[in-house]
Amino acid sequence: MVRRLTPDGYRRMPWRNGGGTTTEITIAPEDASVAGTRFLYRVSIADVAADGPFSRFEGYERHIMLLAGGGMTLDCGEHGRIELRAPYEPRTFSGDWEVSGALLAGAVRDFNVIVDRAAASATLEVLALEAAVTIPCDHGTVCIVYVLEGGLAGADCGDTLVTDAALQLVPRGNGGAARVAIARIVVNTASSAAR
Repeated sequence: MVRRLTPDGYRRMPWRNGGGTTTEITIAPEDASVAGTRFLYRVSIADVAADGPFSRFEGYERHIMLLAGGGMTLDCGEHGRIELRAPYEPRTFSGDWEVSGALLAGAVRDFNVIVDRAAASATLEVLALEAAVTIPCDHGTVCIVYVLEGGLAGADCGDTLVTDAALQLVPRGNGGAARVAIARIVVNTASSAAR
């Protein structure tokens, strides 16, 4: 089954550390909260208007990519630096790390996937679509497709498709093109059954 999420259903909220704002696209389980019990995964878009520390998410793996703005450097202390200079280039870091962001040329917007390391793993990629393509989604995997640019048959720019089965993505219009972010969350069935 495919669920279509639209921007009017996304939730805007402050960061866990209060340093900025984020738009939560989806979280699992649906009644989870970043301020409450542990969640399996969360997908969101953050608006970063000033330099400062990132929220800590101990026990989670974080995937991030720049969507808009002049770029940002993540200072990860002893783990080095992560450069977010070009849009749509995913990077990964541990939610256990002390991370501070420094803006390179004004405010930025970034896309985030956070996953509970003990219960699941995740990948994040961006695809440019000029023709129909089928996205595989293996058993035990949740595939989350966020429409970055253009539109798909059944999804507008800014919409999100969530599925646990293979999904065909069809760019809208004649000779149209679309760009999507695809997060694949592979659930560790043993640990999720014990939760």
